[in-house]
Amino acid sequence: GRPSRLFQIAATLILAALITILQIALLSGGSSDAFVNANLHVISWELLYSQPWRLLTSTFLHQDPPHFLINLFFLLLFGRKIERSHGWAVLLVLFFGGLVTGHVLEITVMHSFVIGISGGICALFGFSLVANRHRPWWTTLTKQPLHFLYAAVLLLFVFVDWADWVPYPGAHLNHLVGILYGLAFGGAFLLAPPNRRWPKAAIIALPLLLFASLFYNPWQVEWRLLQSEDQLTQEIAACRLASAEQESLIAAELNFINDSAAPVAVYWLDYEGQAHFQIWLPAGGTKEHYSFVGHSWCIVDAEGRQALQTFVVSEAQQTISIR
Repeated sequence: GRPSRLFQIAATLILAALITILQIALLSGGSSDAFVNANLHVISWELLYSQPWRLLTSTFLHQDPPHFLINLFFLLLFGRKIERSHGWAVLLVLFFGGLVTGHVLEITVMHSFVIGISGGICALFGFSLVANRHRPWWTTLTKQPLHFLYAAVLLLFVFVDWADWVPYPGAHLNHLVGILYGLAFGGAFLLAPPNRRWPKAAIIALPLLLFASLFYNPWQVEWRLLQSEDQLTQEIAACRLASAEQESLIAAELNFINDSAAPVAVYWLDYEGQAHFQIWLPAGGTKEHYSFVGHSWCIVDAEGRQALQTFVVSEAQQTISIR
């Protein structure tokens, strides 16, 4: 009957309900929006490394309604089929494994955070390509139009991002890693000989190890810069410019352009003059960031730890060229 069918996809429906509730909270604005962003979002490297669970919680938020609706549709499509055929445990381990693996590698390689559950959906997509053991994986794309549609959507995202048609960058590495994780998961659980347990153990352990790496991550440049932020104002006199408290906060959009020949680190200086690392920017890189009028910032050479410039935000839109 109908209740039993719904019970068979209970985990998928719970995931769908969770992202729906959070999207409604974001769209409603006010205290609901503020609560979600304050407690679940990854808005700085400090928050990520002090509260690593935000690596997961931030992925359940979405940039806008189209982003949410696309992910909701394909979550229900792939999740329903996988949960009915392989059970809720396989679905959840696969989904969260793809989320964590994709997000950590996006952070490590691209130096950016992920918003949206597409990493988990890509893992479901990759797994579904090998779920039918009786035919090659590529025939799934040709015989199941909705699988082909999802592949087309991912390619469309690449083009849209390249054309700069959306105000936020696409997490393409996250998508690719999610698909590869799903393929590997399918290979370990469906294609490997039953007496070989190490492929299953390895594919489950991988996201756990990557998540654990957030607690000690010396190979990540942002992690290293965070460890030294307490000494910044002691070592560099130019970075002792505290932010001025304002009667009312005026939001400002900052556009950093690194025209220098070396990577730089950008720090916000709080009301007590304490430095808080915000951005690592490679030579020739650009980055948008949000601040408030009256806030002070210090930019240093990320390698030589020499002060390059300090400034106070004075306009609602401000471009900072680093030379």
